[in-house]
Amino acid sequence: NSGGSMMGDDTDENNPSEKGQITVQRNDVAFAIHALLMACFTLSQVGLYDSFKARPPSKRVYLFLSATGAFCSLYLLSTRILQGQIVLLGFLYVLGTIKIIITIAKYIPQALLNRSRKSTVGWNVYNVILDLAGGVLSLLQLVGDCADMRDWTGITGNPAKISIALVAICFDNNMFA
Repeated sequence: NSGGSMMGDDTDENNPSEKGQITVQRNDVAFAIHALLMACFTLSQVGLYDSFKARPPSKRVYLFLSATGAFCSLYLLSTRILQGQIVLLGFLYVLGTIKIIITIAKYIPQALLNRSRKSTVGWNVYNVILDLAGGVLSLLQLVGDCADMRDWTGITGNPAKISIALVAICFDNNMFA
């Protein structure tokens, strides 16, 4: 495998999907870490310039963050107690599912606003083009990895990647419609 699979051999009982090889590559992990760091940096900038005082996060945001933190903690604790170890791959699936939910949630308000205004005024088309390109390239990388491994079940081995790519493509196509 040319990309250096980080978890491609974990198809035993620790794999919650048990669906062939997992196509998570080092660059996928690096991208996720980079995105997390940039999101934290952006959030710190918002807090630094008093935007939280002018417009604090809503109760729904605090509820979502609390529920997410509690769910992740409960998952880690329960796998540690029930299996005697923390199953990293299962936890990554949990984080991937949370990422899918966040991705869908970030698109819905803009799609509803565009639909109600029947316009995309104020929405930068370059963001949509870059997002669409990212979704298409992510999907192509997943297909390429599966072709390289000669195992097409690997497409389901990274459900977060394929789901986020398809969500991005669908919502971005909606922006052009």
